[in-house]
Amino acid sequence: MRVKVRQKLTSPLILILLSLMVALPLYWAVTISFRPMADLFMRRITPSSLTTKNYDGIIYDRDWAGFQGVSFVIPLRNSLIIALGVTAIGLIISPLAAYALAMIPIRGKELISSYLLLAYVFPPFVLIIGLSSFIHKLGLMDTFAGVMLLHLIIVVPYCTWMLRGYFLSVPKALEEAALVDGCSRIGALLKIILPVSAPGFVTAAIFSFTLSWQEMLFALITIDSHSKFTLPMALLAMVLGDYIQWGKLMAGSIIAILPPSILYLLMQRYVVQGLTGGAVKG
Repeated sequence: MRVKVRQKLTSPLILILLSLMVALPLYWAVTISFRPMADLFMRRITPSSLTTKNYDGIIYDRDWAGFQGVSFVIPLRNSLIIALGVTAIGLIISPLAAYALAMIPIRGKELISSYLLLAYVFPPFVLIIGLSSFIHKLGLMDTFAGVMLLHLIIVVPYCTWMLRGYFLSVPKALEEAALVDGCSRIGALLKIILPVSAPGFVTAAIFSFTLSWQEMLFALITIDSHSKFTLPMALLAMVLGDYIQWGKLMAGSIIAILPPSILYLLMQRYVVQGLTGGAVKG
């Protein structure tokens, strides 16, 4: 009886502790973003007063990290353009590759699938010099297209691997029935496999957006102009040696986490279905 009581008490306590570990840093970031400068270094859990000056400073006054004249909305816009573009292109390439690796009999496709996963987990900083030279020769330095091309190096292998596992969980009889009825391979993919795999497709889209949204290393080696900074670059630029504008940095961080957070909240049901569905095989 005591063991059952302990088990019932232990699980909620663990969940509460884990929730606090996630919630407290977020609470601290939100409160700092609304605290006045004089209140930042006071040892107070709750702010003595609230202000929107940190948000006004980076959005309207256009004064953050010494880059006067550039609103923080510009990096937000740039990241949206890049992340949405990468997601759209990645979701055209990845399903085709995943379908070939999952449904079409290709010699050595298991080895190819393993190399795809290796391409995703391979440390990007090892490839910086080669990729930078590659982008320079293509004439894509300081362009969104250059950043998007480098982001696709991460996104496409990841989405291909995820969708391959999901396509393998789709009954083979569905595709065979479509082929017997006269569908081509592309037709079977578009009309049968993708509609059945909608949760996996949505999950791949969300992860593509998030991976591109948070990536900073490839943007750093490609972008030079302040007006083309992405959000991670803009946040890094707020750290000026020993001088850190904590209020503005936290305000920028809160702005940066809003789009992916809203996306996850709206698509949470599909993400859970996609991850569990793709875990059946592969």
